Amino acid sequence: MKVLIFTEGGKDLGFGHISRCSALFDELTSREVEVEFIINSEMTYIDMIDNKKCTITNWLSKSFLEKCVSKNSYCIIDSYKADKEIYQFIADLASKCMYIDDNSRIEYPKGIIVNPSLVSKLSDAIHNMNTMCLYGPEYIILRPSFQNGKRKTVKRNVKKVLVTLGGSDPRNLTNLILNKIVPLFPELLFKVIIGKSFKNTKVLKSIQLDNLVIEEDLSSEEMRTLMLDSDLAITAAGQTIYELLATQTPFIPVQVIENQNNNVAGLIRHDLVNKILHFEDEKLDEKLVLELVELQKYSIRQNRYHLYKDLIDGRGCQRIIDKLLR
Repeated sequence: MKVLIFTEGGKDLGFGHISRCSALFDELTSREVEVEFIINSEMTYIDMIDNKKCTITNWLSKSFLEKCVSKNSYCIIDSYKADKEIYQFIADLASKCMYIDDNSRIEYPKGIIVNPSLVSKLSDAIHNMNTMCLYGPEYIILRPSFQNGKRKTVKRNVKKVLVTLGGSDPRNLTNLILNKIVPLFPELLFKVIIGKSFKNTKVLKSIQLDNLVIEEDLSSEEMRTLMLDSDLAITAAGQTIYELLATQTPFIPVQVIENQNNNVAGLIRHDLVNKILHFEDEKLDEKLVLELVELQKYSIRQNRYHLYKDLIDGRGCQRIIDKLLR
C-alpha cells in the first residue's frame, strides 16, 4: 500500500494546502507508510517539502493519473482546481480516497471528507451515503512543530507584533501595513514575515523603520518560536490562524480570499476574535489601527489566552490518518 497526496500551491495560490498536507505526510512517514507528494505548481522547487518524496506536475490529466494511481493506492486530495470528474476518476482507480475540503466545494465520490476547521457541521450538498465526514477542532491539521507546547503567560504590556500574511500575499497587504500601520505605533516592534513568493520583496525591504524587522525563510520551528515571542499578530485568515490558536497568540484576522469563509465562520462561532476584517474594505487601514489599539488591552488578551487554551489539542493529524488507514 502506498499513499499519494495530490495538492497544489505556488506564487498565486499560496502554500496553505501544501503546508497542511506536509503535516499529513509527516504523520504517515512516522508510521513507516510509503507516501509521495504530487503537486500542481508553476514552481520547480518548494523548500517546505525539500526532504520529502515529491513530483511537481500538472496532475489534472487522466493519462497521468492512470499511470500514477493503482488499486494499491490510498489517495489524499486537497485541491480547488480539480473538478468532480477528476475526483471521481481518482476514486475509481484507487483503493481508498480522502478529500480535504474547506468550503463545501463539490459533492465528493466514495471516501472520507475532512474539513479541518472549527465548523460544527458540513453542508449536506457535499456528501452522500458513500462518504464519511470528519470535521471540527479535533481534526484541525497542525504541522509537528505546533502540535505541542503552549504559551506560558500573557504579558501585561504589548511590545512585539507579528505580521504574517501567507506565503505569497497576493493582496499586497504587507505593503499597506508597513506604510500605514507600523509608523503609527513607534513603541511597538513589528516582526514581518516575507514569503519566497512575494512579488514585491525588494520594495518591502527598502522600507526603513526603527520599529520594523523583516523575517524570511523561517522553518516551522522558527515560526512557532516567533509566535510565542509575539504578544499579538496580524494574519490572513488561512491555515496560520490554527497555528496562532495552538500557540495561544491573540490575532487580528484579515480575510483575503473566499475559500476562508469556513475559517471566518468558525472564529465568529467560537467568539475567538473581536472582528473579521476584509482585504477589500476601503477603510481596512483605519480598522486595523482600531483593532491594534483594542487588542493591546491586557484583559482582552488574557481572555483570548484562556479561550484558545484547550481548543486545539494537536492530535488532528493522528486522528485523520487513523481513519484513512483503518
